[in-house]
Amino acid sequence: MLMGCVATQGDMRGLYSRQNRLEAKTEKLAQEVEALKRASLTSNGDEMLDQLVLLEKKVSNLERTNNDLKKQLEEWSLSQGQTSANQNQPVEGQAGALQSGGPLFNEGYRYLSEGDYKLARGKFNIYLDSNPNSAEASDAVYWIAESYYREGKFEQAILDFQRFIDTYPKDSRVPLSYLKQGLSLINIGRKEEAKLFLQTLIDKYPKSDEAKIAKEKLNELAV
Repeated sequence: MLMGCVATQGDMRGLYSRQNRLEAKTEKLAQEVEALKRASLTSNGDEMLDQLVLLEKKVSNLERTNNDLKKQLEEWSLSQGQTSANQNQPVEGQAGALQSGGPLFNEGYRYLSEGDYKLARGKFNIYLDSNPNSAEASDAVYWIAESYYREGKFEQAILDFQRFIDTYPKDSRVPLSYLKQGLSLINIGRKEEAKLFLQTLIDKYPKSDEAKIAKEKLNELAV
């Protein structure tokens, strides 16, 4: 899709959502692998070993798909930034490059992909200050929350995902935001609160992929 044609912002949002779902599934499978490894220390069952091999293969495939998707998104981000820089040269009387917004947003996503979360947030926040009603504003708000999650700053991630949910309640990434809030709460040991967020996700979006993961997480928390 990204080669030989022009990708729209809608296309990109779909890919971003797919990337995040892949990461959530990968994280869940990786946890299952670790649990099986611990269990295998006290058991030599062939069935358990076969299951472990299968899960590890699934994790490897998901990681490979996710890495390919990241590469495509990064290539698109860089190409869009270069195109915008060439096509949107500021004319006399304009405020400069921030008027176009595109390159700045793409820089934020590039830093996010590279793991420079603080710098990514800086770019996204400047972009939002200058373009609060743009088509990419929801993306910027979401990626700010995601940057905190990836950085392990889970309490702030919970707050920023809530900001996203409250500001863009009809966005397709709202279920994923609820899931990330639940996972964040689990990571900081607030399991009872995590159950509430996960159940809210299930109640509001019962047919979503995120709801399936939430149900499995609730079952794990109940043990």
